[in-house]
Amino acid sequence: MPLPDHPADESITNGLKIISYGVNSKGEYELTLDDVWQPVNVVNTQAWQEIDKNIAASKDRIAAGRVSCLHYYMTANQMDTGLLAQYTGQARWKVCLHLVPFFFKRLSADTLKKYAELYQISPDDLTQGRLQPPLYNLK
Repeated sequence: MPLPDHPADESITNGLKIISYGVNSKGEYELTLDDVWQPVNVVNTQAWQEIDKNIAASKDRIAAGRVSCLHYYMTANQMDTGLLAQYTGQARWKVCLHLVPFFFKRLSADTLKKYAELYQISPDDLTQGRLQPPLYNLK
């Protein structure tokens, strides 16, 4: 049985067809194309909207000089200080300090390199405060 186009499933499946089964009026299973993914699409859309709000708030805090650009990279890549500390092999309290512009400006080249490698950017992007797209936006 060929499956017709079903645009409601595109956001979660990137255009791939979803096969699902339903019970027809005779009590037999058959292929159906109802909107089984619609609730998932709504939740995903809302989650990405919230992430975008957090990224915008992070950019505002950086512009105001309240946090270092490291905060943007953490937020944009959906990380917290504990996760960033694990990925870079540092203590969590050090990562917290690195979010403060005063301490961030004094980071060693090795520490900057750890952050840059993790976020796939150059150490110069970090020191200059250039905000690159998050890892999930890199193609």
